[in-house]
Amino acid sequence: MERSSARAARTTNSVSLLISILVRYPEVAGVTYDPATANLKLTFLLARALSARRFKRLRQRLHHSLEVYRRLDRREPPAVELLRTCHRGVGVLEVREDVHSLSREELTLIVELVRAELGNLLAVEPNPSLMEDDLAAQEELIEEMLEDLRESEHGRNLIAFREEGRVLVFNR
Repeated sequence: MERSSARAARTTNSVSLLISILVRYPEVAGVTYDPATANLKLTFLLARALSARRFKRLRQRLHHSLEVYRRLDRREPPAVELLRTCHRGVGVLEVREDVHSLSREELTLIVELVRAELGNLLAVEPNPSLMEDDLAAQEELIEEMLEDLRESEHGRNLIAFREEGRVLVFNR
């Protein structure tokens, strides 16, 4: 019985993390957590395909920024991975990072860099009802849930995305 309640708590925490990321960062269109690889994937939707030159610039800037941040924090360089695709004229940017080494600050850095580089292309569903206190609460939840995921060995393969103002979470 204890195992099932611990697993349910981990699943609840994983779901809460994905929801909090989508609420806090309106630029993120979807989040996937894969416990087998311990990867968190952020998906950004773009108004059009991302050119190879712009993608290369974003990748270099993101890797460099995360590397400098980690060096200042005396940690190993990040194992962040960027992928770009295009589906029916809509660009998709995916950023994958190991959840064991990802911090909330790095998550914010990733989103801010994508916003700075691709702001005019990002498909963003803003949430004007969120106040500064709400944003701070979401950041605190993200920090707690990331810590919980780092400590747990198993979880469910989850995907969350935004649709018409709602956050939907599914077990994959």
